[in-house]
Amino acid sequence: MSLKEQLKQMKEATLERMPQSIIQVFENSIDEIKKNGLKEKALKIGDKVPDVPLTNIDEGTVLLSELQKTDYLILNFYRGGWCPYCNMELREYERLREDFNQLNTDIIGISAERIERTSQTPHKNALSFPVLTDVNAQLMKEIGIVFQLDKASKQEYINFGIHLDEIHANSSFELPVPAVYVINKDREIVYVHIEEDYMTRLEPSILLEFIRNKSVKAEF
Repeated sequence: MSLKEQLKQMKEATLERMPQSIIQVFENSIDEIKKNGLKEKALKIGDKVPDVPLTNIDEGTVLLSELQKTDYLILNFYRGGWCPYCNMELREYERLREDFNQLNTDIIGISAERIERTSQTPHKNALSFPVLTDVNAQLMKEIGIVFQLDKASKQEYINFGIHLDEIHANSSFELPVPAVYVINKDREIVYVHIEEDYMTRLEPSILLEFIRNKSVKAEF
């Protein structure tokens, strides 16, 4: 089953059991993100991703440039280990990791969760690729994929037991939109996919095909 099909099933099940009033709050939030033009303002193909330090699960600091050991590096920006859509997406990248590796491409997952929370995600999803913390969403902000929760959404998150102040160890109540960036060895962006709707994600097999075609062209 493709990631799209898995997400569709989860979305349908979620919407079926969720009150319409709550659905409307989240739909309004998505509409507001679109209206603010976040996707248009974020870094694009040809731009360079800043070499911002990230924190690994051993609580060590590592620069993005130090993680770039292959021709291409996939940066998967996800909302957090509490998000079932994110976990499903991360597992699909893990399933295809060997295929990406054969194209000299690797993957890292990045969230703004405090490191104690981040360290749970690879174990929960049996991930072999690095999962890192972007403290206070510094890198995400420089890329331009962060938004602040509106009052109604913040309250619904709290009602669901998702306390972002505790999860992120700050009181900003900010989240990234789900985004996938692919960078080359110069940290130049060669591919971007941004989703304002957190229930929709890029099919990793599409990205795999893009990199495969790019690798073939590079040989000529």
